[in-house]
Amino acid sequence: MSTDSIPKYQTASAIVGQVLKHVLSVVSPGMSVSALCTYSNSLVEAYSGSVYRKEKDIERGVSFPTTISVNNVIQNFAPSPDNDYVLREGDVVKVEVSAHIDGYISSAAHTTVATNSPSIAIEDRRADAISAAYYASEVAVRMIRPGQTARNLVKAIGLVASGFNCNVAEETFTCQIDRFVMSGKNTFANRFDPDYLVPELTFETGEIYTIDCTLSSGDGKARASESDPAIYQRDVNQLYSLKLRTSRALFSEVCRRYSVFPFLMREVTDANPSLKAGINECTRSQLLVPFAVTVDKKHGGSIVAQFKLTVMCNYTGPIRLTQPLPMPNVQSATAIPQGSEIGQILSLEYEQSKLPELPRLKTQIQAPIPIHTGSNEHSSMDMS
Repeated sequence: MSTDSIPKYQTASAIVGQVLKHVLSVVSPGMSVSALCTYSNSLVEAYSGSVYRKEKDIERGVSFPTTISVNNVIQNFAPSPDNDYVLREGDVVKVEVSAHIDGYISSAAHTTVATNSPSIAIEDRRADAISAAYYASEVAVRMIRPGQTARNLVKAIGLVASGFNCNVAEETFTCQIDRFVMSGKNTFANRFDPDYLVPELTFETGEIYTIDCTLSSGDGKARASESDPAIYQRDVNQLYSLKLRTSRALFSEVCRRYSVFPFLMREVTDANPSLKAGINECTRSQLLVPFAVTVDKKHGGSIVAQFKLTVMCNYTGPIRLTQPLPMPNVQSATAIPQGSEIGQILSLEYEQSKLPELPRLKTQIQAPIPIHTGSNEHSSMDMS
């Protein structure tokens, strides 16, 4: 790890934390998810442009477009205005923000509830899912220490989930990150699957990980949503001679605008809608990889909650890079006994990284306002 990498990881983490706070503060019934995503990405770009100003040539900004996945949606929901979802009273809202400075990545996610009555505690299955995901993340961060293993981490997350009668969602991972690499060689699923053994991986000093604790009140098994993918990424190792002119034009524009990080396809096609005709060939040839919007397979009101963080494995123990935020006002009937295996892990300490103070933005980014006040009753809408 280079000597200048840690300050850049810390700066990216400060940006992620600041943006998360801004976005979470305006989550409310009647708010457009599309507008919230746009607001978040604009903030990431603005804050990224306000730091390391003397290093004008370094790449910076969004390392993965903001996603805001609601209720039973597991991941990757970043809708366009034409495919929008408007938040309703009681919706469980997962906000994930990612940024990078010079390729050094930070990512975090937090779950909140869209409500006009935040002082009233939530006590139903939403409370179980949110509490499970929150405590799973608190357990996980404490286990990124030298000598600890991936298998023990997966086991611990599973114990938390089962304690709240929840399940770890499929296709959610702990990923070793590196410069310009969001999913490095030491990457593993957080859900135990008897068909796929957790790797015999021991955490080592100097490694940095993102841990995605996404848990469901349902069975956690993922299926593709009816929503079309909005986020794509170049596979820089794939070569193919495209046949269609529109495909070549699309891929050329993508290569011109983006390096290795995922991007919103609509940022490319909105200016030139004819390029949409090239998406199919680019994905079939695997030059572009879509990130599918996935939902819990169980129909009928399953709730998915997510807490994600970035942490460094130091010789002294874990150093959490992203800032912890308070859990929303939920009260689960389940408690974690202090003397239990999970309770003992939660009693361990970790270091919170001291993050730099970000400059005040010269141009303020206007926060979105609700489209309407939203329903006064909890939405059981199945976002399929």
